[in-house]
Amino acid sequence: MAPDDNADLQYLRSEGCQVRRCDAIETYDRRTIQADLQACDAVLLMAGAAANCRVAQLVRDLGLPLDLVAVMGPARQGELTALLQVGVDWVMHQGDPPALLAAVLRALRLRRHRVTDVAGPQHCIGPWSLEDQGWCLRHGDGAMLRLTVSERAILVCLFEAPGHVASHAMLNQALCEGWQHAYGRRPRDPKLRGIISRLRWRGLQAGLQPPVESLRGYGYVWEI
Repeated sequence: MAPDDNADLQYLRSEGCQVRRCDAIETYDRRTIQADLQACDAVLLMAGAAANCRVAQLVRDLGLPLDLVAVMGPARQGELTALLQVGVDWVMHQGDPPALLAAVLRALRLRRHRVTDVAGPQHCIGPWSLEDQGWCLRHGDGAMLRLTVSERAILVCLFEAPGHVASHAMLNQALCEGWQHAYGRRPRDPKLRGIISRLRWRGLQAGLQPPVESLRGYGYVWEI
């Protein structure tokens, strides 16, 4: 388990999260673990790969509706697969910015509380929705914005990405695929930063503030 002065834990506390450390959860009996974790939203696994997998398996065996996020060390053969197989929702890498971790935990919580909302639109996050096959961004207060090919490709990718967090690679791939099926002349080299900057500007003109936030060195998140 990470020390109490770990940068990720300090950042989560600064964001208003209640964080409790547990050095050896596996040494507790199952009833105690279940009682202690029932009030939690998520478990952050920051031990070695084997210990992370054992704790994740234990939590899933107990049937607790928790989000599991594991911090993976230097890439080892099969570690990512093992973590996903035991039910981890998201895998971070050592060195990922604390802001990314906070965004992932927040987005996973939103997704978990929306699971039973089967009547809602497919592309809907909080008060935001993509309508007309993704060509219109609408806010719950009624404001709307018609999207360009590039904007649509990026927003659909963000809305569909796990936790609504998308890497640069995911977004660039979505951009390429979006233009493959579009009419008109494809931009020579569309830049994510420029597209998102223009989306923010056009949104303001339409009375919207699209909450697309940059995660330095990783990608973008649709923030709530």
